[in-house]
Amino acid sequence: MHIAVFDDNIADRKQMERLLRRQSDRYQKEGKEHFYIDLYGNIQALMRFPQLYDIIFIDMAEPESEDSRYRNGIDVARILFEAGGIKNVVMCSGKHDYKVLAKEEGLYDKLLFLEKAIKVKDLEAMLTECETRLGDPVPTLELRGEKETFYATQDDIVCAEMIGEHQLTVYFTEGRQLDVITDIYNLYEQCEIFDSICPISQNALINVHHIKDEGFGWVLMDNDRKVKVAFAYRGNIKEIRRRLAAKAKAEERK
Repeated sequence: MHIAVFDDNIADRKQMERLLRRQSDRYQKEGKEHFYIDLYGNIQALMRFPQLYDIIFIDMAEPESEDSRYRNGIDVARILFEAGGIKNVVMCSGKHDYKVLAKEEGLYDKLLFLEKAIKVKDLEAMLTECETRLGDPVPTLELRGEKETFYATQDDIVCAEMIGEHQLTVYFTEGRQLDVITDIYNLYEQCEIFDSICPISQNALINVHHIKDEGFGWVLMDNDRKVKVAFAYRGNIKEIRRRLAAKAKAEERK
């Protein structure tokens, strides 16, 4: 789950981050997707990719400037909705009573509300409510390169290959690629949220859904990359396909 925290008080931003990370740890222990959390104190930065987030927590105590059109968090919420594609916006009331302001601005039914200081049980209830609104989310992996960050679903990833010590390239659909500082083992652990990712050597992994052709000791991916399959890993593709077939059969029975 991708979460943004917009607050013009840095202490409040950090406190919300701590609370969310504790909840993320609990979610992971329960087998759920963990949280990707970004903090913002600047409206322009938040507005670069707001549609990325499943939940956006907002509070803004003071206007950005004397002539700013952003007087408080409700103004931030309004421009988010104007941008479109926004999911859950949670107003965190401290200095401002956002329930009152939201009713005055006709935004009450679009928003969710938390009172500061935020209590753990209230945050847990809010996260549950947001999950319900989102439905069954598509698992997404955050991959950070030196200058770019990709948010990839399972079908986005074609394959990955080591290009140096602790450095690999991940190849995506539509010809995209990203160099990441990690190794195959760590990447495979991150990909545990997906069921079609398959290690084929100590230096490479693939998405079996993107195999175009295969032979003894190699696979050809649908981006036309030919990747070597190590002898010790030769049974992995067959096993992943078996699991996928069993899963599909079980879903058909439901």
